[in-house]
Amino acid sequence: MPAKIFLIGLDAAEASLLRKWGSDGSLPFIGSLLEVAAWGELHCPPGQYAGSIWPSIFTSVSPARHGRYFNTQMTLGSYDYAPFLPQDLKHPPFYEFLAAAGYKIAVIDVPKAPLVNNPGCVQILDWGAHDPEFAQMRTEPVALAREVEAVAGLDPVGICDHTSRETGDFAGLRDRLVQRIETKGRLISAQLDKANWDLVFAVFSDSHCAGHQLWHQHDAQHPRHDPVLDKDIGDPLRTVYQALDREIAALAAHAGPETVFILFSSHGMGAHYDGTFLLDEIVRRLQDPKRAKKTRDPLRWLWRSLPMGLRRRLRPGAVQAQRALAGARMGESDFFAVRTNDNCGGIRINLAGREPRGRVEPGTPYDALCSQIETELKAIVNLETGEPVVREVLHSRDLFEGPYLDDLPDLNVVWNDSAPVRTVASDKIGRIERSYTGNRTGDHRDKGLVLAKGPGIPGGRIDAQLSSMDIGPTVAACLGATLAGSDGRPIEAVFKKRNC
Repeated sequence: MPAKIFLIGLDAAEASLLRKWGSDGSLPFIGSLLEVAAWGELHCPPGQYAGSIWPSIFTSVSPARHGRYFNTQMTLGSYDYAPFLPQDLKHPPFYEFLAAAGYKIAVIDVPKAPLVNNPGCVQILDWGAHDPEFAQMRTEPVALAREVEAVAGLDPVGICDHTSRETGDFAGLRDRLVQRIETKGRLISAQLDKANWDLVFAVFSDSHCAGHQLWHQHDAQHPRHDPVLDKDIGDPLRTVYQALDREIAALAAHAGPETVFILFSSHGMGAHYDGTFLLDEIVRRLQDPKRAKKTRDPLRWLWRSLPMGLRRRLRPGAVQAQRALAGARMGESDFFAVRTNDNCGGIRINLAGREPRGRVEPGTPYDALCSQIETELKAIVNLETGEPVVREVLHSRDLFEGPYLDDLPDLNVVWNDSAPVRTVASDKIGRIERSYTGNRTGDHRDKGLVLAKGPGIPGGRIDAQLSSMDIGPTVAACLGATLAGSDGRPIEAVFKKRNC
């Protein structure tokens, strides 16, 4: 038997599409799982999304305990940003605890994960991940890299953001993603055959890349949808999902009927309709209403008026100057936007005793300012729809507890993603008219899906609300272990009736 538990993650595969295409026969294996497996919606830590979802899955704790919300974060005690790398996580992966308890584990391409220093935990990381943390693949043991290259070669996709921006070759990207899925399947199969594992944990990131770059060709209502290209390549997103379905079916068959098979999607994907690209200007206008009367930012206008070649030569110095200016502006503000994921903006209060030049006192002044910002954000309207552009404002202190709570944004701005955001207005900020110019046409949604089958696991929908932090405790429970200190809990429908 190649594994007691076979855990497969689909990075940012949209749950509604998995269910729809599973039901209509487009994804026959996932359709069969929906009929016989225990399954339910998987909820991410609210307001955090892509930067913290995978760390929350593999550590089984909230962002306030593992410390990550984005790939670059403000350094406490300064207004400077620094990269947040896997080794900077403040809590270890759940499988590190299991390896320390003597379980044999294989980990393949889990996004954002650190290397675990335990000979019982074999790891292959950043071979074919979306937005890999490092330019080179990481393995433990180190010598395993040569074996991986012999079996799988190099990632045929690379950084998918770069691929589509430079070439616009959406059919080529689709085909390379399908190739990578098939290659990843061979890589996982090779590891399945190497030992009698207690746990094999593998992730396919191709749904993530496809969702960002190909959503407009899936969604005929998207402003960038090309009906001419649609006739040539069809729905490239469905093609990628179908390749995933085929490969996962083969892997599940390879693992055998006695293996506990758990398939989950970390979070979802939809059209890239958000306002994070406007948030810095919005928060500046909220504090300086005079800016609302200006029709043009002179520095932005001057930069965009320069020839492209000159901009390229000046960019390094311009970036440094911009950072220095941004740091000075933060210190002089009561609150400011912080870098975070596009689909959920972040705002930080310039809090006295926490920031170097904090201006807002803790307690009542802090709470009052947060409430004021929330009210003013919710008053902003998308002029093309007449609806509020902000769906809700989530306060991190109401959501999480932990020693790294102050590392997170104070406020998480959840956008109304029902339509494009191009022109917004309120009495306080005036009118802002600008379009998103990035190359991604799809962006994240906050719900995933989990399906589990195996001996003793009853099929059917799980009505209880499930958290992405429940994956680790569920795996541990199925192995007969307890994951101490977790913020999640075992999914009873998966392990309770098993003879673990």
